[in-house]
Amino acid sequence: MRILVKLIVALGATMALLFTLVSPAAADGHIRIHLIHGIPGVDVDVEAGGSNVFEDFSFQDTQDLSALAGQTLEEVKVKVAGTDTVAIDAGDVALPAEGNFTVIAHLDADGNPALAVFENDDSATDAGQGRLTVRHAAAAPNVDILANGDVAFENVSNGAGGSLDLGAGTISASVVPTGASEPVVIGPADLPIIEGAHLIVYAVGSLEDDTLTVLTESITGLHSAPSVVDTGNSAVDNGTGLPVAALGLVTAAAAAVVIGRRRLNA
Repeated sequence: MRILVKLIVALGATMALLFTLVSPAAADGHIRIHLIHGIPGVDVDVEAGGSNVFEDFSFQDTQDLSALAGQTLEEVKVKVAGTDTVAIDAGDVALPAEGNFTVIAHLDADGNPALAVFENDDSATDAGQGRLTVRHAAAAPNVDILANGDVAFENVSNGAGGSLDLGAGTISASVVPTGASEPVVIGPADLPIIEGAHLIVYAVGSLEDDTLTVLTESITGLHSAPSVVDTGNSAVDNGTGLPVAALGLVTAAAAAVVIGRRRLNA
């Protein structure tokens, strides 16, 4: 129950953060707001305006808030899934009007629920190149992230990550303890680098609980300022036998208050 309450607090804090979370780089007014559930084992419902706007928000689920950009969600409450028990009363929440960012509820290095907000780089890539970002959101110590056997991102701590523009193709990625070549805690995983696309990979779960896995999302159209954001649909094998989720986008009507939920596909 303690971890459930902490997760609900983290999700409530997510709503509060959206009051002030505006990307100064988004001068052309494009918008993308994603909320990701990256903690195994706990479900919540979120209510706005007196009705649940999404229910059974579970590990590997994502909520796309983009269609509600610039609007205010009234009387937002975060509840224990399937009950009327209110753990967080967030009040009215104003969503930013522009920007590209992802908010993920995840485990910190010690296994406690935490919240990380990442601004996503959706600037144009050069011809023939794609972008890869890897983010550490798992209950695990600092790690090195290898690409084709070489260290691409060194000593990455929980809540941090790194990004590279690479030639289109496939790279083999793996995660190891900082300064070591083994044990390989995630991978090797074949990651497709697609021209004009930004693949974002999250390491989530717990090393101690043997639940480490990865979630992915993809932003496309980076040959110029992106006008469309698609789901991550690459088949990534993390080498652990655990599911790899591709984060799905949900299209919501601009006038609606209801936010559609879409389960991530393993």
